[in-house]
Amino acid sequence: MRRRFLGAAALGAVVLVAGAQPALAHGLGGRVDLPVPRWLFVFGAATALIVSFVLLTALWREPRLEDRRGRPIRAAWFQALARRRVAEMLVRSFGLLALGVVAVASFRRVGATETIGPVVVFVWFWVGLAFLQAMFGNWWATLSPFDTLGRLMSLDYEDGRPPRTYPKALGRWPAAVLLFGFVWIELVTPFERSLGSLGILIFAYTAVTVAGMVVFGRRDWLANAEAFGVYLGLIAAIAPVGRDEQGRVALRAPLAGLPRLEPRPGQLAVILVALGSTTFDGFSRTSTWVSWTGSLTGVSKTLAGTAGLLGVVLLVAGAYALAMVAAARVVDGHWHVLAVRFGHTLVPIMLAYVVAHYFSFLLIEGQIGLARISDPFGYGWDLFGTASWAVNLTLLSPTFVWYVQVLAIVAGHVAGVVLAHDRAIATYEPRPAVRTQYALLAVMVLYTASGLLILSGG
Repeated sequence: MRRRFLGAAALGAVVLVAGAQPALAHGLGGRVDLPVPRWLFVFGAATALIVSFVLLTALWREPRLEDRRGRPIRAAWFQALARRRVAEMLVRSFGLLALGVVAVASFRRVGATETIGPVVVFVWFWVGLAFLQAMFGNWWATLSPFDTLGRLMSLDYEDGRPPRTYPKALGRWPAAVLLFGFVWIELVTPFERSLGSLGILIFAYTAVTVAGMVVFGRRDWLANAEAFGVYLGLIAAIAPVGRDEQGRVALRAPLAGLPRLEPRPGQLAVILVALGSTTFDGFSRTSTWVSWTGSLTGVSKTLAGTAGLLGVVLLVAGAYALAMVAAARVVDGHWHVLAVRFGHTLVPIMLAYVVAHYFSFLLIEGQIGLARISDPFGYGWDLFGTASWAVNLTLLSPTFVWYVQVLAIVAGHVAGVVLAHDRAIATYEPRPAVRTQYALLAVMVLYTASGLLILSGG
């Protein structure tokens, strides 16, 4: 009876949310004529989650992702190539060179599309690299210029003891705070009228990172406090490619890397900041938000954007916390323990929102970078003959974008349901294991419905 009631409640939430009026589109380029009404897409997506949960309950009775290890690629030549010092140094040199070029270009007091800086930071790096991490594993671990700087400066320390030990209780909270700062700059745009400010921010972040490595050592600081390394490392755990304990390249089932993530303080906060900020990006384009803030300028606009961003992050976090409170009552546990234990289930949803919100942005706006490669500093150069590259605005149709968005949102939430079910049956007896997931399923249905409605505005 209780299970039927919760299922009915989840369906009811879908109906209520689906009945709301859609607002401005994000990534659709205006009103789109779809073969069926938008509310039916939302209803179908939510139903797919519920059906997936029912099938998992009936057919997935033993954990299949917990402690599942990858199989090293047997080709000796491939493993030798992956470990070649020359190949590693080429990748590291490219990352360091890219940081220098982007930083210098970003200091230029010109428009955002006149140098290579903004397009690399906000399109190729923030969006494109996240896609690559999810498909091919943690390239950022080698590409990171911050890691390379730490190695060049010998910040591992010969005796293995940095000046100060990184506090375990601090965990990944610095990464969460710095990540929030990045998305605040990207979405609230407090410095949009201060040309060249991006270069100052890149320099400041690099200085903070180097200072942290000097005090706490390269490994501990980068593993806990370097926002992009932590964020991209979480996404890389989704990939079917990783490395085993001996450093060999190994193939594994997609998602299998997520249950192996080591829980650390603040790690869940990183996930929720990323998830909430992407949600706010979509919401900030709706007619509701525009009607609230469209007339604001200057400091008032910045304050409103800051409040909106923080509010949406807290709203997303609150919904997840309530689900964990409900689950904790089933097993007589503490909600925070469960929240940490199931935190990895949100990572595919985090990636799904990035794909849904930004893949068209990457393919359209990312083309600007092809022209800027030939003229990175905006001096009128044409180094590689691409300076006259024209952006192809017809590369994607609005309808195609919408279908990709629906597929991404549904796939991400289904992956979250799979991970939650796998962790639950590995932790609890069968009956309470299923019951712990009811509230989380309802939250995922709500995430799905609200996410699609924000994206589908006409």
